Amino acid sequence: MFRRWWFIGLLPGLAEGRPARGGRVPKERQELVLREWEVLRDRLTRFAAERVATAGEVFRAAELDLPPEEGAARREYLWALDAYQAAGKLLDEAADLPDLTAAVVLAERAVERLAAAHAAHAGRRPGPPVLRCFYNPLHGAVPAAPPKQSNKARRRPRLGAREAAADRRPACAACRRAIIAGQPPDVLPALLPAGATGRRSPGVLVPYYAVPQQWSPWSATACGAYGEDGPALVLRGEHRRRPPRGRRTRPGATGRPD
Repeated sequence: MFRRWWFIGLLPGLAEGRPARGGRVPKERQELVLREWEVLRDRLTRFAAERVATAGEVFRAAELDLPPEEGAARREYLWALDAYQAAGKLLDEAADLPDLTAAVVLAERAVERLAAAHAAHAGRRPGPPVLRCFYNPLHGAVPAAPPKQSNKARRRPRLGAREAAADRRPACAACRRAIIAGQPPDVLPALLPAGATGRRSPGVLVPYYAVPQQWSPWSATACGAYGEDGPALVLRGEHRRRPPRGRRTRPGATGRPD
C-alpha cells in the first residue's frame, strides 16, 4: 500500500535525500506535487483511521486484568495501551504523512504488544517483533534473517557496494531490490515547511528521514517503528515539533543509502 510516490521525482534534489538549493521550482510543477500530496494525505488519513479503529476493537475483545506480580505481562500491556492511545492522538493532530504513518505504526505495534502480554500471561514466549521497512514503514515487513549457521557455512562472498548499502538499514524486499539495482527506494515523503530550505516556496517534499530530528521525532525512529519511547513522547505532546519561526536552515539530510 502507498507504493511509488511517483510525484517526488518532479522536484529536484530528492534523489539525494535533500531539496536542491538555488534555482526556482516551476510553479506548475510544485502545484502538481502539492495537490498529489494532499490526495495521499487524505488517503492515508482514512487508512490510519481504519487501523486505529481495528486496534480499538482488538483491545476491547482482549482486555486483560493483570495482578502486580505479573511484571512482564503488565509492562507489555501498559506499553500497548499507551501506544494505542498515542496512535489516536496522532490521528487527531497529524499535520503530515509521517504523523499519519506513525499513527498506523503505533496502532499495529499496540496490537503486537497486546498479543505479547497475553502470551506472557499464559506462560508462553512472545513471538518476535515485526521489523518494518526504514524507507517507508507502511511497506511490508522486512524479511526474516536466515538462521545462524556454522562458521564454515557462514562464509559468503564479499558484498558489493550496492549490496552493502541495501543491508545498511532494514528494508522490505521491494526497497532492497531497488537499492541493489541502483535506484532510489520507495521512500515516505514529508513536507518541509516554507523557509526551511533557503528557497522562497510554500514548502518542499523530502524523504521523511531527511527532516532534522529537532523538527521531527519520526526521522530517526522510522515513524515509531523502532525504539520504545514513541508512545510516551506523543502522550507528552513532544511530537509537535516545528522549526523556529523565520529561521532558514538547510535540512540535515542523511542522503541516499547507496
